Amino acid sequence: MIREESTRHDCVGCGYCCIRHACTYGLYRHPGKPDRRCPELQWNGTRYICRLMVEPGGMSYFIRDQLQAGLGCRSYCNPWRAEVRERTAEEEKALFDR
Repeated sequence: MIREESTRHDCVGCGYCCIRHACTYGLYRHPGKPDRRCPELQWNGTRYICRLMVEPGGMSYFIRDQLQAGLGCRSYCNPWRAEVRERTAEEEKALFDR
């Protein structure tokens, strides 16, 4: 029997992961930025996207590979997955007040 928390789900672009914790590449691109919402995260009107993963050139391929983009969401307790929309500053802040 597979436990629910070990099941990966397709990424729906809800932004939960990147708002909760910037990845190594986002932190490297923005030194001195707090280890929270990644400045590279962008709402495109339908979903959140990572600008580091869509930039032209070889680094975007490397970053997608290193972050295992396309292999499924590993934020098992992600409450935003079912409702993809642009989040308010209050909703983002609430992630850190838990």
